[in-house]
Amino acid sequence: MQKSFDYSINTSKKKKATDNSSGSIHVFSYRLLNKHIKFLYPKLSNLEKTLKHAMIPIPFEVYVCSIVFLSIIAGVIGLVSGIIIALVINIEPVAFAFILPIIASAGMAQGVFFILQMIPQVNVKNRAAKLMDELPHFIGYMATLATSGLSLEGIFKSIASEDSQEEIVKDSKFITRNIDIMGMDLVTAINDLIKRTPPGPYADLLEGAIITVQSGGKLKEYFIATGKVQLEEKKMALKKSTDSLGVMAEMYTILLIVFPLMSIIMLSVMAIMSPDLGGFDLMTLMNLLTYVMVPFFGFLLLFMMDSMVPKR
Repeated sequence: MQKSFDYSINTSKKKKATDNSSGSIHVFSYRLLNKHIKFLYPKLSNLEKTLKHAMIPIPFEVYVCSIVFLSIIAGVIGLVSGIIIALVINIEPVAFAFILPIIASAGMAQGVFFILQMIPQVNVKNRAAKLMDELPHFIGYMATLATSGLSLEGIFKSIASEDSQEEIVKDSKFITRNIDIMGMDLVTAINDLIKRTPPGPYADLLEGAIITVQSGGKLKEYFIATGKVQLEEKKMALKKSTDSLGVMAEMYTILLIVFPLMSIIMLSVMAIMSPDLGGFDLMTLMNLLTYVMVPFFGFLLLFMMDSMVPKR
């Protein structure tokens, strides 16, 4: 127990040092802008929940200040770039040359503001997808640990001891940290994690585990019953993925086999009658088809298939 506690403290110190080194810009922007942009906090209230669900270790007010600060920097860069472009390039009409720096500044500032707002939402979606992918496997592991007589706290600590970067392992380390370092009881620690978890089966699992412990139920039976449901949902998801891959196979046949062959045959026949088509040389069109369109469609299909295939 002492060894586990020391390991948690050392891990916490390392993470704290890393956060301090990488978060200096957040601290600086908060000290600089906090008093001036408080009116934005109510307008971006949804971002606070998103930051928690994404497990981003930055307070809401600090993150908003960082967004505004980086947007201002992007606006200045856009303004300077627009001025340089207007001076170097002879832009017609002249009125547009005066407006260009303003347009570039506003565009870059709004783009950075929008992107930094979207990053937590993307992280939440990625985290939810990883949790859904890992859940059926870890429920079986939890049921095995419960069968061996471990309590719910012991189950999370056992998972936290795993040397892995999977989301549920990270969450178990978060619960263990709350208990061993923050001094929380088990229920409070799990509730804290639920507030930071996207809505879905994983959050329902944690809530059900709390209810089972508080009502004196058997964790083994709870995890086994929940695991059966998750495995059935996993089978349905795999069946949908298989059907989607069948459609992708047909698209592969059409785009990478039938379409290139038909196009080459048509262009070859047309070359007998005319050396060009719509002002383009037919040999150039054949080269574009062979070296640009076919590789592009191949890459696109590979990307789509990779996103459809489960990673586990």
